[in-house]
Amino acid sequence: MYLVYAIFVLLVCAAVLAAIHWYRSQISETDPIKLRIKQAAKMKWKKTAEVKEDGYGAPWTQRSVRFARDKEEAVLWYKDATITLVRLNVPFDFDDFIELEEFIVKHPREHDIDDAIGELKYLREIELFVIRHGYREDFIYIKATDIQFLTAFGKLFKAGYAANESAVIAPLVLDGILRYKKDPNDAVNFLTRFIDDIRAKKESS
Repeated sequence: MYLVYAIFVLLVCAAVLAAIHWYRSQISETDPIKLRIKQAAKMKWKKTAEVKEDGYGAPWTQRSVRFARDKEEAVLWYKDATITLVRLNVPFDFDDFIELEEFIVKHPREHDIDDAIGELKYLREIELFVIRHGYREDFIYIKATDIQFLTAFGKLFKAGYAANESAVIAPLVLDGILRYKKDPNDAVNFLTRFIDDIRAKKESS
């Protein structure tokens, strides 16, 4: 008798759990981030990384989810649920992955990303790193309006390329952008110090 009762209770519990799962599956998702993550999965974008809070790991990181598919990259931003396609010449962000897909179909990937070699490739990787972390507009504005920062940036990436310092230059640029927002002169001095350090390190090696 007890065995029959136990089986009955288990069946009831299973039915209740199944009903809850079905009910939840029928509720339309309203969270814009979750909606876009589901869109990405349906369109075969693979989640590659997530920053769960601003400033995690480095001062310039922003809360986001990173995706990849073939050679394309995209970043979903928690701050406004927009999506950035990580390319050099894309002038705007996208409201969702459907809009992103429409753009990709009409505009194939730029050859200057894949075909670049040597110093140009090194520069392109720095620029893509800046875009990937959400500082495209800041970088464009500062370079267009401040010749001292632009000059310091040019000397920094050339010194880094000559010294084969591939891992540190892009983060230094982002750090410089953050400093620029507080004090432009401090940002230029910050980049200039590292130019001297990299050159001295190369000469001593």
